[in-house]
This record gives sequence, C-alpha cells and structure tokens, in this order.
Amino acid sequence: MPLDDDTAFSRSGSTGAGGKLTARLDIPVSEELEDAVITLATMAGVGKAEFVRRLLERSLFGELSCVRRVSRGAMGGQWEESPTGIGSRT
Repeated sequence: MPLDDDTAFSRSGSTGAGGKLTARLDIPVSEELEDAVITLATMAGVGKAEFVRRLLERSLFGELSCVRRVSRGAMGGQWEESPTGIGSRT
C-alpha cells in the first residue's frame, strides 16, 4: 500500500472509554440531516461517524456521565470538551 494512501491512516488505533467499537448502526436519514451532520462534524473537527456517536452517547448516557466514562478510561480521553465540540470551549 502506498504511503500517501490516506485510508491506511483513517483510524486512531485507540480504544474509547466505552470499549472497542465493533457494533454498527445503519440508519436512513434525509439529505438535509446528512448535510447538517457533515457541517457540524466538520466544525467540530471529527468525522461523521464520530460526531454522531458522540451525540448518541451524550443523549443516551448524559453529558456528565460521558465525561465521567471518558475520565475513567484514560487521561486525555475521547473528549476534552463538550461531546459535540461546539459551544463549550474553555
């Protein structure tokens, strides 16, 4: 594989606080929703899947619980700010 092939470097190689990400969700969405996800993910500096995963975790587990899960996992964990990465910069 050529060294300039970006797909070889598409994953961080680290495991999040919730464990390995092995399960998948295939969810049909409107083009408008997909465009919104792409825009906000770009603003947060993450990919679509990472952005949506953060939103789901925040919604299902609560933001405080997510921060606790990440801080238990490893210092410098998954989130250094709000899971969306928008609006709560310190």
